[in-house]
Amino acid sequence: MLLTYALIFLCWGSFLNVVAFRLVRDEPFTGRSRCPHCQSTLAWHDLIPVISWLALRGKCRTCSNAISPLYPLIELATAAMMCALVYLTPEYFAAYFVLFSALIINTRSDLETMLISRATTLWLIPVALACAAAGLLPISLLASAAGCLFGLGVLYGASWLFRRATGQDGLGQGDVDLLALIGAFTGIAGAWWSLTIASVLGSAIGIAYLAFTGKGRMTRIPFGPFLAAGAVAYVLLGQHLL
Repeated sequence: MLLTYALIFLCWGSFLNVVAFRLVRDEPFTGRSRCPHCQSTLAWHDLIPVISWLALRGKCRTCSNAISPLYPLIELATAAMMCALVYLTPEYFAAYFVLFSALIINTRSDLETMLISRATTLWLIPVALACAAAGLLPISLLASAAGCLFGLGVLYGASWLFRRATGQDGLGQGDVDLLALIGAFTGIAGAWWSLTIASVLGSAIGIAYLAFTGKGRMTRIPFGPFLAAGAVAYVLLGQHLL
């Protein structure tokens, strides 16, 4: 059964890759997948999750340009996260499936383009509120709304203070929207723990990255993936954090 789930979710991860790639580029979701370099149409056997990337050695069959390793990484991460969700929180799988899918899309787009679409953040907040009202989440409708407002307010406030102090933007609006979405699905506690975990991870990895690359401290590093990691950790391991 686990293998079946893994295969299904690998395919779902492949679909989320397509959504993330096309959404921030405002490309239509209809039509065949193409190489972003030479625009050649990809054959079905070049779209098998993970396996095709490995078989092609990470290069386009037509033009030999590199295919981003984000494709197999997102597919594998999707399979791992969704399988864990099935076994750890099966009673709330439907609602958290929506959240995790949005987190994966936003992680991919933020890593690649430093952009997070509101179609997969603010537009999904009503879904979270509806799930809470229907008992599909372990929080009430009031707690969902409070978590959303908390997530929106705390990062907006931090961004405003940073801008006043330095004259520069410290966080993007996409990060603010993303924490609002996380709060809507997990409540104030979930938003707080997601932000805390993200801050610790982001600081540690960011410092290591700057030290390794020799880049300046004002180098922009996407924060969305760290928020997503914090949210996943809270949903899957929340009972151990409280």
